[in-house]
Amino acid sequence: MDIMSLGVKDIALIVLLLVAIWAVIELALTVRSARKSIDEVVTSANETIAQVQPVIAKVDGMADELDPAVKQIPGMLEKTTGTIDSATATLDNLNSILGDVGTVTSTASNVTATVSSAATSAVSGVVGAISRVAGHGTSQDQQHQLEGSEETPKVAEASEATEAEPKPSKYFVYESVKAATAEKDEKTGEGE
Repeated sequence: MDIMSLGVKDIALIVLLLVAIWAVIELALTVRSARKSIDEVVTSANETIAQVQPVIAKVDGMADELDPAVKQIPGMLEKTTGTIDSATATLDNLNSILGDVGTVTSTASNVTATVSSAATSAVSGVVGAISRVAGHGTSQDQQHQLEGSEETPKVAEASEATEAEPKPSKYFVYESVKAATAEKDEKTGEGE
């Protein structure tokens, strides 16, 4: 066989045979390179697994340690609920005590006003009696002298008219509007 006598088909067949041999060689080289890469990945994965195993063991141990604490949570919630209920009851008791203190304060304020009014009336009566016995001036003049007022009765009456409005109490008074109005009328003498 002569190289010249080869036909186109024979030359194409030889070229195909050479391409096939070249492809088989490339495939072998690729498999060898892939095997090296696979070995590297397997080695890296084994190292990672070896490093992760102690961490997993620690996490598992922590979960085992937390298990008793998790079992105690419902009991702690019940105790907390009991404590909150107790605090609420204590605050309710405190509220009623403060209401009683307000009532006592109001009563004490009313008693003080009554005693003051009674003392003023008694002093006015004594001054009136003394002035009639002594026969010196009117009872109003002597009452003003006893109180230390140097004003004449007419000037004193004018100043008393401006002071007739009651000053607000420093205490909280829990009573109805009708009772407050009646008490104001008693003090000013308008209700009679």
